[in-house]
Amino acid sequence: MTRHPARREAGFSLVEALVAVTILGVVGVGLAGLMTRSARGATQSSAQAYQTAFLTAELARVSAVPAAALTAGTTCDTTVSAPWDFQRCTTVTNVTSRQQRIRVVIRAIDGGTFLRPDTVVIERASNIGALDLSGGT
Repeated sequence: MTRHPARREAGFSLVEALVAVTILGVVGVGLAGLMTRSARGATQSSAQAYQTAFLTAELARVSAVPAAALTAGTTCDTTVSAPWDFQRCTTVTNVTSRQQRIRVVIRAIDGGTFLRPDTVVIERASNIGALDLSGGT
């Protein structure tokens, strides 16, 4: 009787290849979900940055204008130069003859449905007119 030495097979078997493909598939599906969430978060961060920039620009404009030059009322405009369209509404209210309340609201119109409107209220005092130091008595 002659014995044949056991042959050592080089390479992968079909079962090993299927296991490797299955593991890669499971990892790939997990990474796809992670990438989708990451892209959504980046999109939201970008939209919030644009919204904050438009709000800051309007606050700078309102702060630069003298109080006497701002008329009471509401003005709205739409900005379409960004990836999302934003509506900016500014409401000026004369609380007293020397005090103004300015309310700025920035709202995403389309494409930014996940953004809530952002509002800032400024109270400004005018230094024009007599100053009443009596405390109202």
